[in-house]
Amino acid sequence: MNALLYFVVLLAWGSSWFAISFQLGDVAPQVSIVWRFLLASIILFIWCYFRGLKLSFPWRDHLSWLLLGFFLFCVNYICAYFGTFYLASGLICLIFSTLTLFTVFNGFVFFKKPIRLPILIGAVVGIAGLSVIFSNEISSTDWSLESGVVKGFLWMLFATFFASIGMLLSGQFQARKMPLVQSNAFSMLYGSLILVFYITVSDVSFSFNTSYSYVISLVYLALIASVIGFGFYLKLVGNIGADKASYVNIFTPTIALLLSTLFENYEWSWIGLIGVLLIIIGNIIVLYAKPAN
Repeated sequence: MNALLYFVVLLAWGSSWFAISFQLGDVAPQVSIVWRFLLASIILFIWCYFRGLKLSFPWRDHLSWLLLGFFLFCVNYICAYFGTFYLASGLICLIFSTLTLFTVFNGFVFFKKPIRLPILIGAVVGIAGLSVIFSNEISSTDWSLESGVVKGFLWMLFATFFASIGMLLSGQFQARKMPLVQSNAFSMLYGSLILVFYITVSDVSFSFNTSYSYVISLVYLALIASVIGFGFYLKLVGNIGADKASYVNIFTPTIALLLSTLFENYEWSWIGLIGVLLIIIGNIIVLYAKPAN
């Protein structure tokens, strides 16, 4: 069951990179994120209605979901948006791949979870593999203060930090037997509403692109990457722990590159294949780590 969840998340999030490319243009990225999670929450609420799932909860549960929405579906995306101003896609993938390390250490500091050494080792091996794949992009980057790369690096680290907190919170909520589908529905709704407030007080204007490519990619991101991707991923977090599950974020750029090979004529090199091999080795180390005591 966990292997199936892992595989589906890899496909859902790996393909989302391709779908996101159709979202760039006339609509501000923050606004596209609002449409994505608002639509995803509506889909989940409709699912709950037709399945007869409970939708009335105590206010304390809503506070928990408000917190989850803030960390997992709001502030991390805002930080990532600012980071993309200064960084190439390869660096973004590489920095966000440190999510496993953040999850391990944040779990220890804030949630008193034990640090599992095999997961740390596997994460480092995987990040090294990703570094090899994007080595040309990294070496050609201007790291001077004037280029803004350092600023973008810091923004992406903040994004990764906040995302790891959100994933750990989801694991805690599932341990408290809070229903996952309703949790995702409300937290996505609250995250998108917080983003609406942020956009309202900033200089970003709301807009929508009615083109076929934008609408189809938006539906894909809402249904596949958000409803299914986050649903399966957070279920995986509840099953095997946030530290193990977070390795998905190291593997997904490889899936994105494989899709780019099929649709965008991306050409692999021997050094890129070595990087993939390291990621696979790291993945094996992580997934075979013993459960925490």
